[in-house]
Amino acid sequence: MKRMDIEALLRWAYREELPKAAAGGDETFVFRLRTGWGGVEKMGELLALVQEPDLCNRFGLFPDAMEREPHPDAVRVFEAVEALGGLVYEMPEEWNPIADLGDLGADGPAAIDRAMRMLTTTVAFDEDGGEVSPHVTPAEGEVVHKVAQMRRSPARIVIRHALLGGCPTWEADRPERIVVMNPMGRGPAWFRKIMVTSDGAFAPARYEVEVDGFDYKRRRPYADAYQKTFLDPDPVDVVVCRAEYEIWHYCLARLVDDLQGLSAHHVQPSHRAARPWEEGEKASRLLPSLLRPAPSPPESRAARRRRKKAAA
Repeated sequence: MKRMDIEALLRWAYREELPKAAAGGDETFVFRLRTGWGGVEKMGELLALVQEPDLCNRFGLFPDAMEREPHPDAVRVFEAVEALGGLVYEMPEEWNPIADLGDLGADGPAAIDRAMRMLTTTVAFDEDGGEVSPHVTPAEGEVVHKVAQMRRSPARIVIRHALLGGCPTWEADRPERIVVMNPMGRGPAWFRKIMVTSDGAFAPARYEVEVDGFDYKRRRPYADAYQKTFLDPDPVDVVVCRAEYEIWHYCLARLVDDLQGLSAHHVQPSHRAARPWEEGEKASRLLPSLLRPAPSPPESRAARRRRKKAAA
């Protein structure tokens, strides 16, 4: 029985074995291949958009020309990965994957909040388990449960890195807090919020708007004015990638448990840390320089005389 860590097993299954399965349709694989301009030529010839047969096989992969059944262990891997879509993931309330980037002030939690809105979507269910729109006000007495779900399936994250290799990017540069400057070049920008009344459909409506907070007549900011800062570079993408890394790593651990007892492979866990950004200082990503230092110029006669005179 061959020992293989879970990452190597996934690469073997999705790169070598699962593409062996033939695609659907009656035509042969070679005949189904089309050039990039082939669809445009057929559109010009028939004046209609023709639905081409699907080139992917039953595993959702582009098949190779061999068209034979994959290894049974690879099929088990596919079934285990697809089962990851039924898992429910919940981030802790105090989850902060960018704590190693220093004190980011209020901009840090704001970046995490924006990243979570990019990562998740809200799904509402009624008492019977049926999905309802989360934006519709429930009727009187109706109980609606709202659950945050991942926009990108965990199974798709695992498959992506099985095909491309590696892991979700988690390295990040330390951002800098920068004060928003006045676009007219007059120093930092100031802001304030005021209440505005406008004509509504049935009655006057009041709402809050943000305006310039600098009093140009007195040449100073208003008493309730405030400044804004932003992070450069924006760590939102870092939060998204590190969240996907944690989910990806958890999925690998889950697959190791689910894939025990394969016919020809003994699955071992991944060697990667669950949160490598919390494991201390990361190693330098810069390669050592291969340039050799330039040789020093030969010593002149005058320099030799001065050195001998100083030694005497």
